[in-house]
Amino acid sequence: MLGMLSNPRPNGSIYMGKTKPRVLIFSLAYFPLVGGAEIAVKEITERLGVFCFDLITLKFERSHVSHEVRGDVNVYRIGGGKGLFPVRAFLLARRLHRQKKYRVTWSIMAAYAGFAALFFKFFNPRIPLLLTLQEGDSEEHILKRVGLFYPLWKLIFKKADYIQAISKYLADFARRHGATCSIEVVPNGVNPQIYADYTRIYADKDTRTIITTSRLVYKNGIDTLIRVCALLKAKSYKLKAIIVGDGPDRSKLEKLATDLNVADKVKFVGQVDPEEIPKYLSGADIFVRPSRSEGLGNSFLEAMAAGLPVIGTRVGGIPEFIKDRETGLFCDVDNPGDLAQKITRVLDDDKLYQRLSESGRKLVEESYSWENISEKMRRIMDKLPKKKLLLATGIYPPEIGGPATYAALLKKELPSRGFDITVLPFRVVRSWPVGIRHFFYFIRAFQLCLRHDLVLAQDTISVGLPSLLAAKLSGRKLIIRVPGDYVWEQSVQRFGVKDSIDDFQNRKYGFRVESLRKIQKLVVGRADVVITPSKYFQKLVSGWVRDQNKVKVIYNGIDINIKNQKPNLKNTNQKSKIIISAGRLVPWKGFSFLVELMRDLPEWKLIIAGDGPEYENLKSQISNLKLDNQIKLLGQIPRDELMQKMQEAEIFVLNTHFESFSFQVVEAICLGLPVVATKIGNLDEIIDDGINGFLVEPDNREQFLDAIKKIESDNGLKHTISRNAVAKAQSFSIENTVNNLCTVLNKIAS
Repeated sequence: MLGMLSNPRPNGSIYMGKTKPRVLIFSLAYFPLVGGAEIAVKEITERLGVFCFDLITLKFERSHVSHEVRGDVNVYRIGGGKGLFPVRAFLLARRLHRQKKYRVTWSIMAAYAGFAALFFKFFNPRIPLLLTLQEGDSEEHILKRVGLFYPLWKLIFKKADYIQAISKYLADFARRHGATCSIEVVPNGVNPQIYADYTRIYADKDTRTIITTSRLVYKNGIDTLIRVCALLKAKSYKLKAIIVGDGPDRSKLEKLATDLNVADKVKFVGQVDPEEIPKYLSGADIFVRPSRSEGLGNSFLEAMAAGLPVIGTRVGGIPEFIKDRETGLFCDVDNPGDLAQKITRVLDDDKLYQRLSESGRKLVEESYSWENISEKMRRIMDKLPKKKLLLATGIYPPEIGGPATYAALLKKELPSRGFDITVLPFRVVRSWPVGIRHFFYFIRAFQLCLRHDLVLAQDTISVGLPSLLAAKLSGRKLIIRVPGDYVWEQSVQRFGVKDSIDDFQNRKYGFRVESLRKIQKLVVGRADVVITPSKYFQKLVSGWVRDQNKVKVIYNGIDINIKNQKPNLKNTNQKSKIIISAGRLVPWKGFSFLVELMRDLPEWKLIIAGDGPEYENLKSQISNLKLDNQIKLLGQIPRDELMQKMQEAEIFVLNTHFESFSFQVVEAICLGLPVVATKIGNLDEIIDDGINGFLVEPDNREQFLDAIKKIESDNGLKHTISRNAVAKAQSFSIENTVNNLCTVLNKIAS
């Protein structure tokens, strides 16, 4: 065994200057033993040259070598029989992993190989497990075979990180037995090009030939086919059957043929190389397999690629490619009479025969080529979690706010890019007193850190400090996302600070403010990477740390596919004359000024969407100024409703005195809505003044009124700004945001 481990992989491990990721495959059987699963592994691995593959399988015969390279796969064979395979395969896998460091483990079926993969997963929980389901036996038979080991067998499905099933039937099977991970149906395939020049070769043109390529086991129903031969012989129908394949039931089936006096009509070819299958199909008229159970039925697909009409039963995955009287015919299980009727129907009806032949071949070419199958498997490999990420966030849906939106975005998008993400929202401890809740949040974060590779915290204090302690104690890397200056915001709301955020950075305040500032700088300074949502804020946060190179800019992303056509107002008698603004109702957002501004715009209406501590003050101000019919406070509304309100408006305004990143401004330009905003924070990174919107000074009445009147009076300018706004919005797509974040995460995790 030690000699086996010392052999280097001869087919190399360097791809385009990078080390290829290694994949370890567990498969009970492999070439020279051939079945659908073995062919699938061979065909897929040959086409996935971006990976290195090692495969552990059982040494069924002494003549099989212990280690060889077959195609692009290093094959390791171990003895000991099926019963010991899971344990011996697991032990070998551990030794191989110490040397080769596998990126993925891949189990072919949830049986002996599945147990080996499960044991490996127990000791290597961070290595993703891909489970392929190729099972062809009935569920009843599988469960009977599993027996007392069912609880352990069920863990194979629960511990899998991704399941590829060759049929919907097997996908449902996995869910019934505990699978909670993503499940994708990717069937086995064939090589249609082998049959492109298919020409039938008849040894006897007066005799019609049935063929089946099947393992000779009970589930494949070969005994039913032999009984059909006896029925049709009694009717003097000139027919013979070619049975390609071998198995434990061969002698029993040969005896049945003799007992029914059809030994001369049934030819047992035995096991042949897969390359020989087309030769046998070329001498046949029809393919039949009266299965009692079936995972998918790759032999059907090969026959269909060869242009043979096929007949099968409505079991397992067969109905996923046979559409009755379109791509094949169905027969009843264990009903020789019905099967005989279907065979003669196809062979005696030339039009039906031609239709089944052509539609079957077309289906295989379009949906079951190995090229398509392999590409789908490559995508699955890319989706497998490379790293486990713990996301610590102050708020999370159904809670509303920017950090909640961002966290939900990452939860949705990161798994498809190779990260397994767990969200730890602060609400799990929010009901506890201050201090105690932070301690318990730290305890929970530390427990989760032990099972994760990276920690991403969404703020600097409430979840940032506990996350820093948990990450450092567990030896994990910490990324802090700083969407705003938490200390300045708290100081304005709670401690009476009146200074702008820029002035705040260079002035000293009381004990509470400075204590919070020290904690914030400690957390940001000790983080491995700091992410800010704008260049403006990157510059501000860089003043908090010694190593300014670790402060990165990643713009927040929005769904730029939202409907971006505003209502056509040209043909209406009256324009909407609606101005809309949105955001959290806090002092620095400047909504009070907008309320005052409406006194100078009596023909316009103002809608303010959002909630916050200033809500009641604004409500009183509107009432005192007698503007209730002109200004409407919507409060917090769902995003879809906000988008609808924006589409109904003419202009979006934002009079903020601080902004690290404005989701609302980006959503407005994505809708093609002209924007008037303050030249504050990062807004000049979103709005190009006079091109896709207007930038003004905060609380500057003349500048706001001038910009609004320009938009109102110049239709051509308004439409130009609208077009430019939609184009600019593309820079803030979710795709860009997530891709840039993944670049940072992959770099820090390497």
